[in-house]
Amino acid sequence: MLGILGGMGPLASAEFIKTIYEYNLFGEKEQIAPKVLLYSDPSFPDRTEVLLRGEYGWLLKNLTDALYQLCDLQVSRIIICCITSHYLLPQLPIQLKERIISLVDVILNEVIERQENHLLLCTNGTRKLKIFQDNNLWQRAKKYIVLLDDEDQKNIHNMIYQIKIYPKAYSSQSNLQFLESMNEKYKIDYFIAGCTEIHLLNKFLLSQNQINYPFLDPLIVVAQKHINTVP
Repeated sequence: MLGILGGMGPLASAEFIKTIYEYNLFGEKEQIAPKVLLYSDPSFPDRTEVLLRGEYGWLLKNLTDALYQLCDLQVSRIIICCITSHYLLPQLPIQLKERIISLVDVILNEVIERQENHLLLCTNGTRKLKIFQDNNLWQRAKKYIVLLDDEDQKNIHNMIYQIKIYPKAYSSQSNLQFLESMNEKYKIDYFIAGCTEIHLLNKFLLSQNQINYPFLDPLIVVAQKHINTVP
């Protein structure tokens, strides 16, 4: 059984459940679909705020307690549906770390495999804490990853938080215009969904057949490649 630690934000992790079943039913009977357990707790403190202040004791405790609760419910592997919180993975007990599928690992492995130019879209917390740059896979992936300049980074962070707070904000025309301007400015092949909120935007674009905005979306990669490998 796959465990999902969600609620950060709740719409993104709820959509991930839907994505898992969209990619794992295969037109067969529902009884053979994956077993998934979602632990959704929106009360987690804002990850960017507390991590950038270095005052993350409460966040680490909540994260650890929630992961243990998922383990008590016999999940085999766990997805933490918040990339900024991956900053705390090295501080988790080994028995928890062993069960976690790191979304940062998923992204960087895909970048290395594709060997095309990717534009990283993420929160200010993920960017300033160098969550991707401090990963062991970064040295192999970095030549294929483009970072936003400071003004564009500010804009994508604000867009992510609009998607967190307002249902359907991901479908606004301004978001599409922003992606188009980023595509033209940075000349990339893919956008990286470096925040799980962007999964909502990507799913909307896919539903509208907006193929001009291709994403490397780790939640879709997990749904496609990792669900059937859960022991």
